[in-house]
Amino acid sequence: MDVRPSMDPPAVAPGVHRAREGGGPEKPGQAILFADIRGFTSYTREHGDEQAYRLAKAFTTLAEGRVAEHGGRVVKTLGDGIMAAFPAAPAGVLCAKGIQEEVARRNVAHPDDAVTSGIGIAWGTPIEEDGDLFGFVVNLAQRLADRARGGQILVSPSVVERTAGEGIRYLYLGIHELKGLGPQEIYELIWRDEIARITTKEGRLNLVLTKDALVVELGKAVQEQVQLVRKLLSDRAGRRRGLRGFLTNQTVGFLERRIPQMVDRALFQAGFGLEHPLTDVTASFSRNTLTVKIRGHRGIRLGPKDVDPWLAAEFVAKLSQLKAGLVQ
Repeated sequence: MDVRPSMDPPAVAPGVHRAREGGGPEKPGQAILFADIRGFTSYTREHGDEQAYRLAKAFTTLAEGRVAEHGGRVVKTLGDGIMAAFPAAPAGVLCAKGIQEEVARRNVAHPDDAVTSGIGIAWGTPIEEDGDLFGFVVNLAQRLADRARGGQILVSPSVVERTAGEGIRYLYLGIHELKGLGPQEIYELIWRDEIARITTKEGRLNLVLTKDALVVELGKAVQEQVQLVRKLLSDRAGRRRGLRGFLTNQTVGFLERRIPQMVDRALFQAGFGLEHPLTDVTASFSRNTLTVKIRGHRGIRLGPKDVDPWLAAEFVAKLSQLKAGLVQ
């Protein structure tokens, strides 16, 4: 993945003057925002419909509050998420930042029931009909939200252009193929006060170092693989009958309960997007391998095939500096 240095604020963002969402001359537009809970299907399977409904309601209520606070309107709710529109791009960006900050605070208060949100924002002129919005910009915002991992905010180039000079920082993620939309440039909004970041080469995992915490983000592709395994197991069980079918169903039930536990254990127990105090984190870099451990857990090892060795060494150095500052 092509990653360029973050911009603070962006002077001229790559690509923003070459094309605007939807093409054509400049017109008055809106910032379209989609936000939803990552891994909601798995959460529902694990905790049941009633608890999942309460979680979805809590998230949409939280998001609606931030939208109103920043002068936007909620176009519609989408089960575990919302679609909103803003007359100005900075308002949409600050709303997204507020949603992620609120979710992070919730996770600190409820570490055993942590969730994360993926958010996408695009700027353009949508088609309006009966209070709903349609068109390229809506599709782009939704595709960006779909692509975002937990804790991530992805935006289009025109959003970056319209928030220049606002003190907002972005990370250029390169050009990516979005379903039904073709190749699109994507930026990530840096909403945390980041000190260092490690992203695995396949985008499966993010380790984000802030002034007082390590944030672990699990890529959406990993969650989808877990769900695929569950589906394959269930389909296989459905084809078995008699004693063998009974035993297979029992095995499927056991694995469905254990799969999230296996994933959790591999990524510091507790899913994705969780924050861990720096006092609980240790890291080392030896023989081109980064080892990160959380107190009480086995931790994870990332070799040169997973991460850039230079970035891994810098990550360890930054963590050591931060912890030295905390001790002082």
